[in-house]
Amino acid sequence: MLLQDDAGSSPVSIFEFSKIANVGSEELSLSELLDKESSLEFQPIQGTNTNLGFTTDKYWLKFSFHNESEEDLHFYLETGRPITDKVDLYFISTSGDTVQMKNGDLIPFKERSFPHRKIIFPISLAPGNQYTYYLHYQSDGEVINLPLQLHTKTSLILSAYFDQLIFGVFYGVLVLAGVIYLFFYFGIKEKSFLLYVAYVISVALLHLALDGFFFQYFAPDAGWFSRYSVLIFATLSALAFGRYTQTYLKAKEISTKLNTAFNGLSIALILLLASIFFIEKGLALYYPIVNILGFILLFLIVYSLLLGYWTKKAPDIFFSIGILCFFLGFLVFLLNNFSAIPNSFLTENSSKLGTGMEIVFLSLSMANRIRLLKTEKEKIQEVALFRAQESNQIKTFFLSNISHELRTPLNAIIGLSRSIQESTMSENVKEDLQVIQYSSLGLLGAIDDILDFSKIEKKELKLEIKSFDFYKLLREIKSNYEKQCRDKGLTFIFEESNNLPKTLIGDLARTRQIIQNILNNAIKFTASGEVKMKILSNVTSEKSVNLQVEISDTGIGIKKEKLDSIFESFIQGQLDDKREFGGFGLGLCIVHNLVELHGGKVSLESEEEKGTRVSLEIPYDLPDPLLEKTLAKTPEKEIFELEEKWILVVEDNPVNQLVMKSTLRKWKHFPFEIVGNGLECLEKIKTHKFDLILMDLQMPVMDGYEATLAIRKGECGEKMINIPIIAVTADATDRAKRKVMEVGMDEYISKPMDKDELYTKINACLKAKEVALTETGNR
Repeated sequence: MLLQDDAGSSPVSIFEFSKIANVGSEELSLSELLDKESSLEFQPIQGTNTNLGFTTDKYWLKFSFHNESEEDLHFYLETGRPITDKVDLYFISTSGDTVQMKNGDLIPFKERSFPHRKIIFPISLAPGNQYTYYLHYQSDGEVINLPLQLHTKTSLILSAYFDQLIFGVFYGVLVLAGVIYLFFYFGIKEKSFLLYVAYVISVALLHLALDGFFFQYFAPDAGWFSRYSVLIFATLSALAFGRYTQTYLKAKEISTKLNTAFNGLSIALILLLASIFFIEKGLALYYPIVNILGFILLFLIVYSLLLGYWTKKAPDIFFSIGILCFFLGFLVFLLNNFSAIPNSFLTENSSKLGTGMEIVFLSLSMANRIRLLKTEKEKIQEVALFRAQESNQIKTFFLSNISHELRTPLNAIIGLSRSIQESTMSENVKEDLQVIQYSSLGLLGAIDDILDFSKIEKKELKLEIKSFDFYKLLREIKSNYEKQCRDKGLTFIFEESNNLPKTLIGDLARTRQIIQNILNNAIKFTASGEVKMKILSNVTSEKSVNLQVEISDTGIGIKKEKLDSIFESFIQGQLDDKREFGGFGLGLCIVHNLVELHGGKVSLESEEEKGTRVSLEIPYDLPDPLLEKTLAKTPEKEIFELEEKWILVVEDNPVNQLVMKSTLRKWKHFPFEIVGNGLECLEKIKTHKFDLILMDLQMPVMDGYEATLAIRKGECGEKMINIPIIAVTADATDRAKRKVMEVGMDEYISKPMDKDELYTKINACLKAKEVALTETGNR
């Protein structure tokens, strides 16, 4: 080949000036080769196909350069793939000496004749001289490729720039996809994302090895791992891609046989990987085997796609396009490896092009999968929310019914026991009846706790603000808990300041519940000693006061590590205590929520085996002085106002009818009648004049709601449209209270009913009726 200058910007191919000879497995030195050169039959390289395929044979190639110029010429000869095991360049200098330059990945990178990832030899030609060069190729079974390109310094630099651009884009896409979908995996915990990341990493490592970067930067010592890196990474990438595709396409749902084929291929790849590590003798076979298995995997994936489309279980279009790009790129790469198509830049880098396009489209597919997963998750959440709401509705209905069914007999027990207690002269009987009452009230408190906890869960807990007799509440609490402490052998100490307000504006039931829950806990967890309740008030203005309650005991106390979570429901400490002391473990949780609802504060101090102190501070409004005087009056002083006022009691339960009779009979000149359901109520008020109705809600034939609506619509006459109606029911839910007002009732009382509360509300309703009649002039 005649050379005149080294200033060109493009490489020159020397194929047509080269000849090649296959010496099989024979090891020859250059001198031996020269001696046998005439018998080796060097053949001209035919065509543009310079790929020798998978082989362990040794090849010798020769060519000549003649420098026709008058200056020294310098070139760089590119030959062999970066992963070629051994490439040596020989020539005889003008002095007759044999010069050898070494390259290939069987020698450490630093010993290469030219420090480059590719197989490159520097060539210098003296003016007017001709040189004959000999190239020796050797491989362990990998493909031997012959890119015989003669570069000038300029063309080598330009080629490097182009490679940097291509590799920068390719590896940048791989790194970006791997990192992004690794984050997605940690966020979503979807298995296919992790397999996809494993595939991207293994593909990146495979191409780093094929391009010579792995040998140059990661394993430059030419050790075992450097030698086997291409095989290892090729096997791992095929294994990861197969598992990813199998998972992503849900092969098991498409076809059991298809899933079995994927599993079988995975086992074959795992066995191949094990063989690479432990059986070195089969090295020459491993290269074609891994390519064949890769080829099988490609066809299996294509078959999966076609079968998926056939069975209406196909993936999105991005996945299909990505697989098609990879299939075409890898097919060209494999055909090039098997010498079926000519060698070129496109065929050499077809796997990069196909893989790059595949990664881009698979990333779009994964993004689409994220959208589908999000949509699916939202649907699951919607279903879960619907079921949770349905479950809550069922639970609310169940609790409401349970509350109603338990309050009905409790109304009878408490009401009749109070009635008997007021009429008996025997102190023993009175004490027994008091035990019955506070036991019944304890059960009632437990029912309220369960209902309140359900409201807390749904954030529906609300207060009913109205004036109440605080003195009466304190006397009731003191009387009940003195008896409970005495029965348990404890001392109950009750201290109150002299400036406590008689009347407060707040929620009577919730105030009672807060104090009772804390006292119940104090008594429950105290085996001996005392329970002390101290009440103070701090008037903050003419219209408000801070009530300060401190309840302490000498009980078992609470472990220090459990204090931070003591106001939570069902904590382990409460569950452990339940085994010994019983209870639901809801008391303090409800106290905490009720106190916060009042805008107050609750704190707890405790020392194990020494006792516990709970401190409350709750703000209340104060009533106007005139209202205070009105509320201070006892029911007995106003009985004359109810004389000759006819009351209709609508109640279906015979026991509750008996309780109502027992209560109403104690009020003199207070006539009443009882009917068993809403329909009987309507019939009765059509023919008789009544001043007020006490209406149960849940009754057969016609319930209290229906009866009230009929009355308000005028079905019983216009005179009865505005008759005061008070709901007396065992349904203590907020829903029942709202519905009572919605249908047109005037007041609401829950069972077990308090007779003073009943009297007060009857009196208030009748007074309101008289005022209304006076204002309209119809009295």
